[in-house]
Amino acid sequence: MSTGEIVGAAREMMTLVLLLSTPFLFAAVAASLAIGIFQAATRMNDLTLSFVPRFFAVLLVLFLVASWAGARLTAYIERAAMSPIVLHE
Repeated sequence: MSTGEIVGAAREMMTLVLLLSTPFLFAAVAASLAIGIFQAATRMNDLTLSFVPRFFAVLLVLFLVASWAGARLTAYIERAAMSPIVLHE
């Protein structure tokens, strides 16, 4: 396996990780922004008020995106398993 193939495989793996984690991170950031605006408007500073909605937003995204993410991950694993790997002693 050449250096270019290794770099390409690593790039594909990192791209997939970034693609799969983006919906969850976006949900957490959006929920944090909404809760932050709500806390600033009402002057309520409670830690559970910032944690619980973020947790449920990520769970909702997990429920909605799980089949898509599973299909992408399965396709990647199948491609990785079919690629020729040459081991040198």
